[in-house]
Amino acid sequence: MIGLTFQSGEHRRFSETLAFTLNNPIRRFLDRPEQLISKLNVGSADTAVDFGCGTGFFTIPLASVAGRTIAIDVSSKMLCSIASYAKRHGLAIELLKSDGTEIGLQGESVDLILLVHVLHEVENGPRVLDGFLRIMKPAGRLVIVEKTRGSRILSGRLGPPIVNELEIIREIEKVGFSFSQTLPFGKDSILVCQKTGAKP
Repeated sequence: MIGLTFQSGEHRRFSETLAFTLNNPIRRFLDRPEQLISKLNVGSADTAVDFGCGTGFFTIPLASVAGRTIAIDVSSKMLCSIASYAKRHGLAIELLKSDGTEIGLQGESVDLILLVHVLHEVENGPRVLDGFLRIMKPAGRLVIVEKTRGSRILSGRLGPPIVNELEIIREIEKVGFSFSQTLPFGKDSILVCQKTGAKP
């Protein structure tokens, strides 16, 4: 996994047997994914990638505002779930199975790459981030959402682990992204990054 330390010890990868917890009415009521997406200024001309999309909790509201939406996940089961979810909402979402080490998208074709509670689970982090740089347009944005505050006792057991924001910034800057800003969002931080040298 990418070089992040957790405040509550080692973190295990999310099990797809718990997929039902990712997208249900209770979570939609409590978390309101549209609120997060509204902070990202995604437009109808944008191509957006939801990396580690799971069952599509954030992909659906993202696809509602983006011109083209691509959902990427390592799990076929997750991608099948999001396909059904998208069909119910009448949205066209492209599905791509990948762990991020090989992303079959054209270079400089993506405006936004979104990772929500995913970066801490990414294996071979530098290679994955290099792939993001390749497919991202010069003015594109990498948006990383991770839990940076909250109970250390429950962290990693009921939800994602708490990670250090400065460690995330250090990891993404190593491969050629520049940190732009942090947007607070509950117990999460939304880190907005760009290619080094790109104009904000």
